[in-house]
Parts: sequence; C-alpha cells; structure tokens
Amino acid sequence: MSKRVLITANIHPYLQNKFETLGYAVDVKEEIERSELLAIIDTYNILIITTYTKVDKELINKARNLKIVGRVGSGMENVDIAYCESKNIVCVNSPEGNGNAVGEHCLAMLLNLLNNSTKANNELRQNVFLRDENRGAELDGKTVGIIGYGYTGSSFSKKLRGFDAEILVYDKYKKLKDDFVKNVSLEELKQRSDVISFHVPYNEETHYYCDGNFLNDCSKQPIIINTSRGAILNTLDIVKAIEQHKIKGLCIDVFEDEPITKGKIHAKEIYQKLIAFDNVVATPHIAGWTVESKYKLVKILMDKIELVIGC
Repeated sequence: MSKRVLITANIHPYLQNKFETLGYAVDVKEEIERSELLAIIDTYNILIITTYTKVDKELINKARNLKIVGRVGSGMENVDIAYCESKNIVCVNSPEGNGNAVGEHCLAMLLNLLNNSTKANNELRQNVFLRDENRGAELDGKTVGIIGYGYTGSSFSKKLRGFDAEILVYDKYKKLKDDFVKNVSLEELKQRSDVISFHVPYNEETHYYCDGNFLNDCSKQPIIINTSRGAILNTLDIVKAIEQHKIKGLCIDVFEDEPITKGKIHAKEIYQKLIAFDNVVATPHIAGWTVESKYKLVKILMDKIELVIGC
C-alpha cells in the first residue's frame, strides 16, 4: 500500500508540500462530510484534522491502516486518544503554534472592552458621536486572574507585563516558573480578580467551569474572557449574569455551538442576544487564527510527525 495522507481542513500548504517531498500521496478534502470520511479512511496512513473532525471509535475501527492522527492546534477533545493508542495510532498536536496569537487576541479584546471601542465604533457608523457615555477604564491597577497556564495562558500573562496590573494564576496541574505572576488558589483568584481569563482544555472536569455558581463566588463583578472552548462557559448563565450585572463584561471567541447560526445546544437567538450586549466583545473563533500561526501550527506539527515516522 502506498503512503497516503488525508488533510481535512484549510491549512498552510507547507504541510502538504513537506509530505509530498517525503514520498506521500496527499489528498486535501476541506470540510469533508462524515459519511465520506468513514468510507475512505481505511486507505490512509496519516489523518490531519482541526477542531471539527471527530476521531471516535467508529472512525478508528474503520481506519485499518491509520498510523498517525495530527491535530493542527491544541485541543484534543475531538479525538479518542486512549482508543487510538489501543490501536497503535499515534496522536500529535501543535499547541505551541498559536499561543502567542491567542495571548495577543485576549489583550486586544480586553482593551477593546475597557475602552468601549466596538460600541463607540458602531455608534460612529450611525453618525452618533458620544464621549462621556463611552468613557473607558484603564488596565493599570487592575488584577487579572488567569485559569490555566499552558501555552495560551502564559502567553497572555507575558502580554500583560507591560501594564501595571497584578497577575494571579491558578493551574491545578502545572508548577509555575514565571516570577512576574502570583500562584494562588482558585478561591483567592475569584475573590480578587477584576478580570478572569480561561485557558483550560475542554473535558468532563472543565465542562461549564464558569457557571452561575462560579460567578456567584466572584467578589468584583469581573470581566470574563474565554478563548479556550465554548462549553467552558455556561452560555445561559453568562447571559443571565450580564443581565443581572454580576459581571462587568465578556470577551468571547468560542461558543458552545459553532457556527452560532446552526445552534444544536442553544437556539441562535440566544447567541444573538449575547453578542448584542454593549459590554460583550465577540469574535468567531479566530483568537489563534493569524497569518503567522497558520504556518507555525503546521511546521510544529510536521516536526513532531517526522519524529514519529523516523525522518
């Protein structure tokens, strides 16, 4: 059987070119339907995916020749890693590739919200010129809490070093090395933070991590930032918290349903209501989606794959 690779997303051409130089036949099928993927997966040795391709037992059982699953990006919640390993399929990803992009995006959304930039811009487009109503707030002097200190959480903290802000970090599984942040308990972080940013993987432990109970424990009506996965936040509880002024605002890049126009968990009207609030800055899952990260994600992934295949 010839060496074959299936790429299921729009990624940087570096990966395809590199595989071809190594003698692989490469097929690119962006947004491939599940039924087609199940029908053809047994003819491939390497599968390259992003967020929306599910590699579960059904797919793995049909992938008789599959040796490697490569995830362009970080989150592996869409891959049954344990079952892959039981079938001697190696799983690799590239979370290092977009950490910087996510850190910059978090800072950009936060400054945008603090300074009412989106709201003021929308008003100006309607010939409405308001100054006092759009008076902003400064980041200096604020306390920023970061939950999860992997590639994206640590990147965000580094971007904050240029501000006179206190940085608190809670990570259940990592020992912190950066001396410009303070390691605290989750309870202290919730009590002291003006801003809380989530940088955790999605799994059973983190499902609805930030819900009504979490927000009730926060003392300072914080701004919430989520660039990790949509279901880290309980969307309905967040909407209610905004309505009841339990949080000062929301910066959100990921949603329980993506795209939000094809809601399966919540009706699209829920998301329309959420993003219509003046104190919400929302983007369509693009925090780690820069020109630079598009290359870095696949370069790092390919380096790891080459180690597996022995190049």
